[in-house]
Amino acid sequence: MLFRRLVRHSRGQATVEFVMVLPVLLIVIAAAFQTTLALNCCLMVSSASREGARRGAETGDSEEAKNAALDAASGLPGEKPNIDVDFPYGHSKGQPIRVRVSHRMPILIPGLEHIIPEVSFTKSTSMSLERE
Repeated sequence: MLFRRLVRHSRGQATVEFVMVLPVLLIVIAAAFQTTLALNCCLMVSSASREGARRGAETGDSEEAKNAALDAASGLPGEKPNIDVDFPYGHSKGQPIRVRVSHRMPILIPGLEHIIPEVSFTKSTSMSLERE
């Protein structure tokens, strides 16, 4: 009989401890998901910048470069990224084209913006023009 009382008391204690630990566990899991999203956004922004610069170097056209960067960034969550295409020294062969992609990463779970700061990713890639 004493053993049964101890077992019932232990079950209640375990439940209370679990309820106390659960919010912390959920915050850690949400932070892990947000970190994974941040790494994915960083890689996609870098890839979009590279793809836009490559297409711009091949064609010499800023619209082609911008569209290629937008296509490469199509999987980014939230709003579309900001893409700037620049020819700092003109459009002649061998001169650089610079593509800059900026993206503001959204927060996955409402309420986490108080814990996790808003993150923006910016990547700039330069390549030499292959055509006049």
